Amino acid sequence: MTKTLACALFACLLLAVAATLRTTTAQDRTSQPGQPTQGKVWIQNRGDMEAVPVSIQNMATEGPPLRVQVVGTPTVTINALSGQAPEARQLWEYQDITIPSGQGPTAILNAAGAEGWETAGLAVPVQGGTLVVMKRPR
Repeated sequence: MTKTLACALFACLLLAVAATLRTTTAQDRTSQPGQPTQGKVWIQNRGDMEAVPVSIQNMATEGPPLRVQVVGTPTVTINALSGQAPEARQLWEYQDITIPSGQGPTAILNAAGAEGWETAGLAVPVQGGTLVVMKRPR
């Protein structure tokens, strides 16, 4: 009788462990493969020196409202907008500089940098040197 009871308890324990181990991933809970899963963010600050500013942009309006849980005593500051909102798209002006072969680019690029120019990441070899594309905000 004790052997039967021990086997039954072992079988129940085995079923309980198997049920807790069988979990599904977040991707398995989507209605179709390839659909994005719900994004979740956890920010835990342990002191004032670890404060993380949070800015929420481009949130979907058709979904449920955003739930935020604040623990402790939060310090909330709202910055007033000064002047107009910045443009959504940065406009640039471009120029090209040719660096002669055999000459170091540092002096030429530093001179352009003093005028607000920075390299656009494009350097093309040309006859007699290298053409570097520069940009700066308009």
